[in-house]
Amino acid sequence: MLYGCVCFLVFQNKCMPTLFILAGATASGKTELALRFARKWNCEILSCDASAFYRGMDIGTAKPTSEEQRTVRHWGIDIAEPNEPFSIKDFVAYAQKCVSDITARGKNVLAVGGSGLYLKSFLSPVTDDVHPSATVREELAALEANGGIEVLRERLLQFDPRASKYVELKNPRNVQKALERCLTTELPLAEVLKNFQKQPTPYASLKKVTVCLYRPLEILKLRIRLRVHKMLQNGLIDEVRRLKEQGKLLPDMPASMAIGYRETLNFLQQPTPLEDLEKEIVNDTYGLVKKQLTWFRHQMAFDRCWYG
Repeated sequence: MLYGCVCFLVFQNKCMPTLFILAGATASGKTELALRFARKWNCEILSCDASAFYRGMDIGTAKPTSEEQRTVRHWGIDIAEPNEPFSIKDFVAYAQKCVSDITARGKNVLAVGGSGLYLKSFLSPVTDDVHPSATVREELAALEANGGIEVLRERLLQFDPRASKYVELKNPRNVQKALERCLTTELPLAEVLKNFQKQPTPYASLKKVTVCLYRPLEILKLRIRLRVHKMLQNGLIDEVRRLKEQGKLLPDMPASMAIGYRETLNFLQQPTPLEDLEKEIVNDTYGLVKKQLTWFRHQMAFDRCWYG
């Protein structure tokens, strides 16, 4: 039934190049569905998994296998080293090139993943052209070093007393980003947001179809447990150890914070029973899944939501 519904949407739009977006929580079964979908409907797959971008991070990210990548061309996999920064701006620029290449050859695009902001970038602007100077960044770094989030929050409210209407003041990263934009543009957040919303809609020339794959939480819990157990059996600890020894999993870099990798890095630093590591990764993965589902509910509107 699920696959039949997806095919119906494709049939409706098969006469023009289409950008399909398949969202779903970690362990929901997106990879299998995406491969079937892409083979049948002339798609190439663009991964929107923030951890799959990194080379060498294979087991813990559950990347499509080499055979699966041979049957359908994949983009967005192994495009950066784990110790290299790869921001949402980098992804947006990369995705634009991918979509242009794919559609120029008469194929459809299937963007697949669970990283909400990357998926949303196909539907609406998620970045802007505001580039904080080194001076601004150094000023904020000094403020944070001396007083933490409280000082940054105070500085933001001094600049824009109405900032709380537009940013979550308890979130350090949000406060920092808001303050960077205010100081760079010399505008209050209301004006910054207004300018942000004036940006053109991404991929306006393409037909878009959005699909979200849902599974009951109890099914997801079971799939997560099986997935994590298989990852550990397949050598996740050795993979993390090798990347660490190569200097590719650096503290505070996004790759080192990825679920499965951060827990295993801690395990290598302070060994615990393997069962405890497995349980920790399962629990953290389930926590991520709940955040993903919340994001999908509040940040994206789907043409279809199917429950598998």
